[in-house]
Amino acid sequence: MVLVQLLVACGQDVSVTHYNEPPTATIQSPPNGTTVKEGEIVDFIGAVNDDQTPSDELFVQWSSDIFGVLTNEDACAVSGQCTYATAQLTPGNHIVVLAASDKQGEVGESQITLTVEAVPDAPTIIIEHPATNESALEGEDFTFMAVVSDQQESPDQLHVSFSYDGETGLTEFCAPRADATGIAACEAEIPGGTQHLYFTVIDNDGQSDTAEVYFVVTPRTEIDDDKDGFTEVMGDCDDADIYSYPGGTEVEDGADNDCDGITDEGTNAYDDDGDGTSENDGDCDDTTIVIGPGATESCNGIDDDCNGTPDTEDATGCSAFYYDYDGDGYGSGSVAAKCLCQEDGYYRSGYDNDCYDYNASASPAAVAYSTSQRGDGSWDWNCNSTETKYYTTAGTCSGAVWCSWSAGWSGTVPACGSSSNWIDGCSGILCEDSTTTVTQPCI
Repeated sequence: MVLVQLLVACGQDVSVTHYNEPPTATIQSPPNGTTVKEGEIVDFIGAVNDDQTPSDELFVQWSSDIFGVLTNEDACAVSGQCTYATAQLTPGNHIVVLAASDKQGEVGESQITLTVEAVPDAPTIIIEHPATNESALEGEDFTFMAVVSDQQESPDQLHVSFSYDGETGLTEFCAPRADATGIAACEAEIPGGTQHLYFTVIDNDGQSDTAEVYFVVTPRTEIDDDKDGFTEVMGDCDDADIYSYPGGTEVEDGADNDCDGITDEGTNAYDDDGDGTSENDGDCDDTTIVIGPGATESCNGIDDDCNGTPDTEDATGCSAFYYDYDGDGYGSGSVAAKCLCQEDGYYRSGYDNDCYDYNASASPAAVAYSTSQRGDGSWDWNCNSTETKYYTTAGTCSGAVWCSWSAGWSGTVPACGSSSNWIDGCSGILCEDSTTTVTQPCI
């Protein structure tokens, strides 16, 4: 109460008394009886007013009978509007009060009831392995481990999943079941590279928690398995063989020792001419593609088919050679010819018309008459199928004193090889012939 004394002209004292009213406070939002979920943001809006103290100079406090003072630091606007927001209210039935105090200590209040419903806590997951600086090798198992917990459920009732960010999205590689202490672990291998891992736990209310970590898995191609100084990335074509690496010495072992994509080049196992066979396969000239086992033999002085003998029988370009036993240049037609590149042994004649191949004097080229048969009882020395006699004329001797005669046989012409009298003169008064014994030569 304020007392004001006024002195007036009539000399009388007059007193006027003014009374201070408490501020007014009204909660406009949320409405009385509102229900929200635990953790949900609640926006409180109120209005205050005072007859003497400006609204922005009033002392304002929001409070809860469960939580206590919510805030007393937020001043209201000049218009009298007061706001406050929080998501920290604990579960329960709250009586929320907006109180405003003026400078004289008068207080005005407004209250509502607000119910905060409890929300189950989400589970938690903590990655144990891989830990910082841990890594793995591609193709080898690594022990992945996490610790899970939940306020409402035992760890072994939670759903745990380990995944990595693969080419087609999130790829699960393990789904271990946690033990009673919350440890969830598994052994698994994942692709090489820097993998983004996700460790996720979900409770039976559908709430979840995810922990992430980047994990280096060294690709197998970046590991020098055979310790030869080269990896697959560096060009090692067989990282399990210490003798195979870029620039290695090629040896005959069936491996690409120098990693140039060619095996055993420069050795007897390599097919240098590309004909399908190497020296080890029997290629006798691995620089020429037309020479090798199974190639066509030709009459060229070369062992084309590598059988150890050049220009063998029936080679391309061969000629018929007949069996010439007696070496007179004429072969026998009674023995099959061979197709040869050159004469071979008794197969040395291009003719097959020798009528007797056991006597070199008997051949189609023979011109000499002989008084002996050729060896088989025949006197056909020139192979014309006829025994031609050399002397076929009969001799004569006639006259008296003066004789007339001609040389020839005295009597019948003898057979080949037979001897008879041959008139070689005629003399005397009676002209008597003189003879010598002559053997009939034939051809």
